[in-house]
Amino acid sequence: MYENIYRKYLLPLFETGLKRRQTLKYWDHAEDSQWWSLEGLEVHQFKALQKLIYHAGETCPYYKELFKSKKLDHKNLGSFQKFSNWPLLTRELITQNRESISSKNKYQRIQKSTGGSSGEPLSFELSMESHERRTAMTHRGYGWAGGAPGTRQLYIWGSHVGELPKWKHWKQELHQRFNNHKIISCFEFTPEKMFEHVETWNKYAPEVIVAYTNPVYEFARFVQENQLDVIPPKSIIVGAEKLYDHQRELIQNVFQAPVFETYGSREFMLIGAECDRHSGLHLSMENLYVEILDDDGNPTPNGEEGNIVITDLYNYAMPFVRYVTGDRAVAGFEKCTCGRKLPLLKKVIGRQLDILDTPDGRKIPGEFFPHLIKDFPAIKRFQVNQAGVEKINLKIVVTDDFRTDEQNILIKLIRECIGDAVVLELDIVEDIPLTKAGKHRVVVKQSL
Repeated sequence: MYENIYRKYLLPLFETGLKRRQTLKYWDHAEDSQWWSLEGLEVHQFKALQKLIYHAGETCPYYKELFKSKKLDHKNLGSFQKFSNWPLLTRELITQNRESISSKNKYQRIQKSTGGSSGEPLSFELSMESHERRTAMTHRGYGWAGGAPGTRQLYIWGSHVGELPKWKHWKQELHQRFNNHKIISCFEFTPEKMFEHVETWNKYAPEVIVAYTNPVYEFARFVQENQLDVIPPKSIIVGAEKLYDHQRELIQNVFQAPVFETYGSREFMLIGAECDRHSGLHLSMENLYVEILDDDGNPTPNGEEGNIVITDLYNYAMPFVRYVTGDRAVAGFEKCTCGRKLPLLKKVIGRQLDILDTPDGRKIPGEFFPHLIKDFPAIKRFQVNQAGVEKINLKIVVTDDFRTDEQNILIKLIRECIGDAVVLELDIVEDIPLTKAGKHRVVVKQSL
């Protein structure tokens, strides 16, 4: 009943009426365009790419200078093949050139920051049109799993760290009730809390579970080991980390519901999602241009692992042109038997953030630290180390703006999550070395 009222009246009243956003229009368009021919989708995608590149070359000082120095004609892109030779964009380049990468045109801008799952948090901005379009893609992708707006959803997700002012707490509660959502924090996975979470699950009786991959897997193990009963949902949507076959099998067996994998990021929101055929991730290609490249920047042969590089086709406020995400995937875009012409990304390797254990039985998801540290802009890079359950070491590289009171707040918030049974060491260091492969490990967990 509520889902119908929400979809038909409440959501349009809020999104289109109150907020004056075009999200629902873009969502309707996406529901239609997923059935277009691949050729039609590629024409749409290339036109959007041409407009973005022209805009970047005309209004963003960074791209204007870059295109000029590389003798690239932003007014005549030519083809996708020619675009494959254009320069790549990295987190480091964005951090160094943030102001000049932003467009000088006036836009209603939304400020965002990543959780830093690469170990380097990133602040950026996006235009309202980009925000509306990416939200529409999330509605469509979650809808394939039965999780469209209005459905009764329970989130096993990250929550705010620390105490919220009462007005913010009530605002969040109202927002969740309105959207028919409930959140249980995966940052509170002590055995006692997990028993409470089972009670919350059964009392709420969700239709859909939306969860971080590792925490819902740990939750499933907890339910199984303690021989607990939970009300089966219709589906389970997982994201934030790579889903492995053994995790999918256990989650589905314990909760008696199909699991749908998604792949996204703070920079782009939903990049790809499974439909009911579970044969790969349909790309949000109307919004994004996705490439898989080798370490030299060349297209990776089909079937081989490469780096995921993405261009956001509608973020005119701060264009991300050929942005190296830091994630990896198996190259080769396939077709799906469902009839949608959106290409399938075969397999995302992604990043894997280990769950940390504590002596009192807590399970701290690796996502906790990126989620927390994104709110400390003076922290440039970080790494979490655990050599045994008794001790967690956090190394941070900071700017001169990092104050003692910020350090104390950081320690306090971490302590609230990990409890008192584990030793917490915070080391401010000059640098955090990369691995031999040139990667940065966020969570380093040695065998316990």
